[in-house]
Amino acid sequence: MRADAFRKSLEKAGQASFLQGNCLQILQDGDLAFEEVFRDVEEAQKLICLEYYIFRDDETGWALAELLARKSQEGVQVNLIYDHFGSISTSDRFWSFLKSYGVRVRSFHPPQGWTPSLYFHRDHRKLAVIDGRVAFTGSLNVGDEYRGYRKKKLKGWRDTAVKIQGPIAGVMLEAFQESWQECGGPEIRENLAGLTKGAEAQENIAILPLLSSSRKKMRSLRRLLQFSLHAAQKSIHLTMAYFIPTHKFLRSLVMAARRGLEVRIILPGQTDLRLLAYVGRTYYPTLLREGVEIYHYQPRVLHAKTMVFDSHWTIIGSINLDSRSFNYNYECGVGVLDPGLGLDMENIFTQDLAESAPVRVKDLLQWPFHEKAIGMILSWFRSYL
Repeated sequence: MRADAFRKSLEKAGQASFLQGNCLQILQDGDLAFEEVFRDVEEAQKLICLEYYIFRDDETGWALAELLARKSQEGVQVNLIYDHFGSISTSDRFWSFLKSYGVRVRSFHPPQGWTPSLYFHRDHRKLAVIDGRVAFTGSLNVGDEYRGYRKKKLKGWRDTAVKIQGPIAGVMLEAFQESWQECGGPEIRENLAGLTKGAEAQENIAILPLLSSSRKKMRSLRRLLQFSLHAAQKSIHLTMAYFIPTHKFLRSLVMAARRGLEVRIILPGQTDLRLLAYVGRTYYPTLLREGVEIYHYQPRVLHAKTMVFDSHWTIIGSINLDSRSFNYNYECGVGVLDPGLGLDMENIFTQDLAESAPVRVKDLLQWPFHEKAIGMILSWFRSYL
């Protein structure tokens, strides 16, 4: 498929348009990512918007909270959305502190007796937009484990985020505003013209915004990923924190392997959610039998969510290959059609592969029976996991 035809097909599947004139920086792991976020928040002049599934009240969370409080006192409008379920362990004292300094805080879908089903729909995004000129997204929540804070002897998780400048930042701000309105937030000041005019990027990377919220947008995201799997001609390299594919995606991976593509998936060797890992393993026999290569990342918890197709089409964000991401969660990410970035992501994939152990058919026989049983039982409810 020609490059222009492929691009149009991606836009049609995703029901969105590529935006030119962007600059993108890959932030591999949390220490570098948080360094960049803190720096840009410090430099904010008018508006800071944060939307995170998990916002902890640990050392990292408090450090960012104190910075946000100071910026608010300096006259910067600070808006923060946290997911009620994801951040359920964060203390009320933490949110009260932020509010006392003028930070406008909203909880996404707190429990409501008249609409209990809403609580099942979560805000899984990891998004920061500063002055409408720069945005961050990826797999990083706000917490010590994501930052890899060494003072608490934590082994930093393996994550991937991106810092993006250019027109895409404005689209990310619009997505935040939609979530903000849904949470009942007051009007966001939009006097950003003087700032965004100076946000022209030094590069000209084409980026497709991947922002799911409504059922229609979630359906578009599914179509985009299905098309990406079907259109791949040489390789599919996936790095996933949580892997419970639908039957359609499972079949697409199998068919790609049958077509002779190199299909490799790096999954966590150690995870924060063991039960989900047990469910994901129920798909290993089918995938391995058909030639899909599966690897378990060894050094630490793998939390990254990236996909690279044919070394030139890349997806980075909060999206997992599971039903929850496709049907229930608000997600955020970017699709990048750029050979240079694709090569960089392939290099990262190769590095992770070198620190991963291949999963063989014989390994499946050695896994404890109770883990297999739990995985099989929970797989009956995979549409909700």
